[in-house]
Amino acid sequence: MTIASLASLAIIAGSAWAFWLRDEPPTLRADLLPPDVTLDPRPAFDFAPACRPELTPEEPLRLWIGGDSLAGTLGPALGARTAETGVVLPTFDYHTSSGLSSPGFFDWPERAQEEIARVDPEVVVFIIGANDTGVVRDDPAWRINYGGLVDEMLDLLTGDGRIVYWVGSPTLKDDRKNRAVEQVNEVAKERVLKRTDVTFVDTFRLFSDGDGQYAATLPGVDGEDERVRTSDGIHFTPAGGALLAAYVYAYLDEQCDVEGQAVPDREQPVRQSPGSGKVPGSDEPTSTTPTPPTTASTTSTTAPTSTTILSTPVVSL
Repeated sequence: MTIASLASLAIIAGSAWAFWLRDEPPTLRADLLPPDVTLDPRPAFDFAPACRPELTPEEPLRLWIGGDSLAGTLGPALGARTAETGVVLPTFDYHTSSGLSSPGFFDWPERAQEEIARVDPEVVVFIIGANDTGVVRDDPAWRINYGGLVDEMLDLLTGDGRIVYWVGSPTLKDDRKNRAVEQVNEVAKERVLKRTDVTFVDTFRLFSDGDGQYAATLPGVDGEDERVRTSDGIHFTPAGGALLAAYVYAYLDEQCDVEGQAVPDREQPVRQSPGSGKVPGSDEPTSTTPTPPTTASTTSTTAPTSTTILSTPVVSL
C-alpha cells in the first residue's frame, strides 16, 4: 500500500477509533465536558481495546487510578464521578514525591504489578511526571532513558488488554520546572503515540492559559472561573481535580459507554489502596513533606487532603 493510500485511510478513519471493533463508532457526549473544553482527537489507527460490552452494578467496570500526589486529588474526584454511575468500581492509589525516575525512592513498576494483581483493573488511569523534571538535561540521552521507563510502565499497565489513559503532568508555577515538565510530557506522549492501546491525556494543555503557561484560575466544570491550583503551584484544588476528572471521564465514556449503562441508584464505593497516601518507607499517612531523592525534582509537597471533595465516602482497603 502506498503512503498516499495510507494517508487517505487516515482521513477516512477520522475519529481515530477503529470503528470496526464495535457495531458503530462511540458518540462523545459533549455535555460531559466543561464549557469551552474539547477532547484532543485520538491518533489515527488507534486500535484501542474495546470495553466489556455489558456493565452492571453486580459486575461493574474495575477502574484503577494511580500516580504521584496529583492522583491524590484526581483519584477521589474521578472515583466519585464514576462510582455514582453504579457501573464503575474505582480504586485510587497515590504516592507523594514519586516518579518513574527514582525507583530507589518509590518503585512504580513493582507497585503497579502488586496493584494489578490485587485489583485486576480493566481500565487504568495513571498520572505521573511532575517529580521527574530533574532528569531533563542538555544531553538528549535523557529522552531515551526516560522513554524506556515510560515503555516499562506501559508494558505493565496494558497487559491482558487493559485500557490505559496516561495522564501527563499539568503546568507548574515555577518557570524552569514548567519548561522541564513540558519536555517530560513530550517524551511520554511520543511513547504513548507509538502504541495502539493507550490514550495520552494532555493535562498540560488543559491547565494552561491562552499563552500556554501556568494558570491558577480557569473555568471550572460549570464554566465559572475557579481556582484550580493550590498555592504551591503544583497540586490541584478540589475544583481542579473535578475539572480533570470531567475531562478523563469524557474519554472513558466515549470508550466504554458508561453513561448509557448507568444505574445511578446503585452507587459504588470509592476505594483507596492499602498504603496509598503514605510517605514511601513509612507506615504513617502523608502529613509532612518527605525528602525527595536526589535524582528527582523537588516539586513535591504534601499531598492535598482531597477526600474532602467527595460526597461518596472513601473506603480504605
